[in-house]
Amino acid sequence: MSKMRVDVTVVPQELEQRDLGDLCVVVLDVLRASSTIVTAMANGCEEIIPTATVEEAVEIAHSYGKGEFLLGGERKGNKIEGFDLGNSPSEYTPERVKGKKVIFTTTNGTRLLKATKGASTVVIGSFLNLEAATEYALNLGKDVILACAGDGRRLALEDLACAGMMADYLVSRGDLSQSDGALAARLVYQAFRDDVGRALGTSEHGKFLINAGYAGDLELCSMLNVHTVVPCFSQGHIVRI
Repeated sequence: MSKMRVDVTVVPQELEQRDLGDLCVVVLDVLRASSTIVTAMANGCEEIIPTATVEEAVEIAHSYGKGEFLLGGERKGNKIEGFDLGNSPSEYTPERVKGKKVIFTTTNGTRLLKATKGASTVVIGSFLNLEAATEYALNLGKDVILACAGDGRRLALEDLACAGMMADYLVSRGDLSQSDGALAARLVYQAFRDDVGRALGTSEHGKFLINAGYAGDLELCSMLNVHTVVPCFSQGHIVRI
């Protein structure tokens, strides 16, 4: 019997070129989509429907009755005009999202979710639920891809550091083989292991968010293992496992 294998992809385009087959894909968009999704689910959100475009989100919203859903997401880091929520974890409080559906669109994260098509299992990871998501992936016994959203078509340091921490956890807990990508991500994580928040603050996207007035989100998104929820993406919907 072959060993479980852990791999890391740094942008959605890499994932789109892969045969995902019987794999577990862990989606990582630390700043901020996956962190926001985890927060929303931990705070009682019923389900999240991710869309690639604003237009698709609005179209889906028209199929629901008033009060049955919230529109959430961002473009260029800011809340979309006419939407109820942006892409800050701080907005997805129990008071706002408990028992609600959220139709959600972001610049990078929702594209990555669409790129997971064909994978047998897709879960949402972040620093916030890192141990829970990683343990779930390990217990499945399938090969794992830690899929980073990146920033546009470029590597995002904060995603790679999170993937590295997950890969480190997987390799330390199980008899796994690792790709060069997983090893590289682990080395990046080692550089920030004493202060993962530093990876967010020194990253390009982190600096962009600070300049845009969202410095508080970096602190929220770097909190480690504050939630045990593991959101799962299946058939176009995100729900709690």
